[in-house]
Amino acid sequence: MDSGKSLPPGAERRKFPRFRTRLTLSYTIIGTHQKGQALAQDISGGGIRFIAEHRLNLGAHLDVTMRIAGREEPIKFIGKVVWSRPVGSGVSASGDAKSEVGVQFQDIDPKDRMFIVQEGAIYGPGAR
Repeated sequence: MDSGKSLPPGAERRKFPRFRTRLTLSYTIIGTHQKGQALAQDISGGGIRFIAEHRLNLGAHLDVTMRIAGREEPIKFIGKVVWSRPVGSGVSASGDAKSEVGVQFQDIDPKDRMFIVQEGAIYGPGAR
């Protein structure tokens, strides 16, 4: 619901709480053959933040697969890069500049989204 009022600077705009994590994931940039591996920094029911092997452009769509310990099936989703910034002077094995990115879930199975939210509720903010 939009009340027409803007939030004060620094106010939380998220629909879902986020939880720290160290999940590894793989991604393909849709429309290219470029693939990469990443380490997730945090996750919520709305998206994920991770360190990517490549510079990822705003608006890029990614096909992502995450494996979670104790869960047989991986979580797969399509996400959109909503912010991206270079990470220090880090470069990947291919020589590309690494970037930290925020990816919003665009197409994720509702059961997988619920799993992410419930797992976060079990471990709490800042856990894992």
